[in-house]
Amino acid sequence: MLKKGVLFVFFAFILSSCSYNFVGSYSGLVGGVSKIYISEVKNLTNEPNLQTYLKGYLINELNLDSRVSVVKRQDADGILSVKITSYDISPSSFSASGLTSMYRCTIVVSVSLKGEKGYLINDKSLSAYRDYNAQDAVSATEEARLSIAKQVLKDLALKIDNELFVNF
Repeated sequence: MLKKGVLFVFFAFILSSCSYNFVGSYSGLVGGVSKIYISEVKNLTNEPNLQTYLKGYLINELNLDSRVSVVKRQDADGILSVKITSYDISPSSFSASGLTSMYRCTIVVSVSLKGEKGYLINDKSLSAYRDYNAQDAVSATEEARLSIAKQVLKDLALKIDNELFVNF
């Protein structure tokens, strides 16, 4: 009987120290924002169409998150602004003969969240990259343009969503 009592107290103590929340029950977005408008993504690089893909991926990612709603500007209590500030393809790995065997596609964005009255809640710089194989610099550039950059942008959209609730 004493063993059962000690065991019960032990489990009660362990369970009471755990603080688990369901995703939909806690809105941790800074500034109390629950309805967000995503302004047009600005592309400050020379690489075309990155902004179009990123905005689409970001809308999809935030629509999957039950803690926030993507709405029209007049209905929003927060405005998310994103600028693509850097797009780079560079060698990341070399073969024994000194030739490039892998390339890295890196994209950097500046993200800011403003309240409905225009006050800045926070802003941050984020980056994501992917390494990939390519035969030469020309094929590396083309491959990045066609598919790798889109994967990096998807990674950035997920990172932005996570940052809005965790570290922003």
